[in-house]
Amino acid sequence: MKNYQDDVRVGLLGFGTVGQGLVQGINLQIDNISSRLGAPLKIQRALVQDANKKRVVGLPELTTNARDILEDPDIDIVVEVMGGEQPAYDYIKQALGQRKQVVTANKLLLAQHGPELKALAQRNGKGLLYEASVLGGIPILRTIQHGLCGDKVEEVKGIFNGTTNFILTRMVELGEDYPTALRLAQEAGYAEAEPTMDVSGLDAACKLVILCRECFDLEFHLKDVTMSGIEHLDQRQITLEKRQGRIPKLIACAKPQNGEIQVGVQWLPETDLLSRVSGVQNALSLKTLLAGELFWSGPGAGGLATGGAVLGDIMEAAERVLTERDTVFQQTGK
Repeated sequence: MKNYQDDVRVGLLGFGTVGQGLVQGINLQIDNISSRLGAPLKIQRALVQDANKKRVVGLPELTTNARDILEDPDIDIVVEVMGGEQPAYDYIKQALGQRKQVVTANKLLLAQHGPELKALAQRNGKGLLYEASVLGGIPILRTIQHGLCGDKVEEVKGIFNGTTNFILTRMVELGEDYPTALRLAQEAGYAEAEPTMDVSGLDAACKLVILCRECFDLEFHLKDVTMSGIEHLDQRQITLEKRQGRIPKLIACAKPQNGEIQVGVQWLPETDLLSRVSGVQNALSLKTLLAGELFWSGPGAGGLATGGAVLGDIMEAAERVLTERDTVFQQTGK
């Protein structure tokens, strides 16, 4: 049984690029984290498919059985960084059912099941935090939820996928063809071996759906998004457009008042801010009623950047854990 002085313990569902980036981030800031929380933060164990696989970052305890995390009463926060719809969906439901705080970076899962999972978390009095599901290292969801809560967002537009932006940058600036740029993205760890979710526009569409729910307080679904990707772009087309001062970018855009919500290649003039966003950078432009046009850019792919966003959610979840303990301690002295 925990007592009031115990540390905050985390279980990871998945220990790939993002999970290892998260642990690296915690290791780099362990003293600062403990100081800010007033209690140590400990990664208790991680769920993996192969416990013997060599990894860049190690953990003292790995498991191949999700029950070791979901049913462990000493784990306060479950962090899902495995990706995909299943079994992540079932695991998060189980974690919330066990009354654990949950953090996820899973944009596909949230696009498909976000409202249901948020309602389940609310019923159980727990948090479902997902800052890292949108725009990697840019802390945009908190900004929308808190910083812009007195304003009204009228339009969302941006570059939401670092992998496709990396590929397009190489095609435009270095003259590489699509297969070469994709292969280099895979070698750099920016693209998966199976890159369809990124290059088809599905990844950006998922993020757009999540952002639209936050910005417009309306229910959006993936089926509402008109979607196309970058697979069919070739150097001939890029060369012709570049001569006219136009740069291809995979743009996600939503204007609910016009019924527009779409992801696809747009040929932007070189004067457009989004045309200057290169490499794995993401960017977002919001048009609001009061503040006007706002713009953010930052890393949208890579383990450390996304792991840092996950860590921000873990910190918030840990504060909730400690507040709950404080309440119990004041009431019972235990």
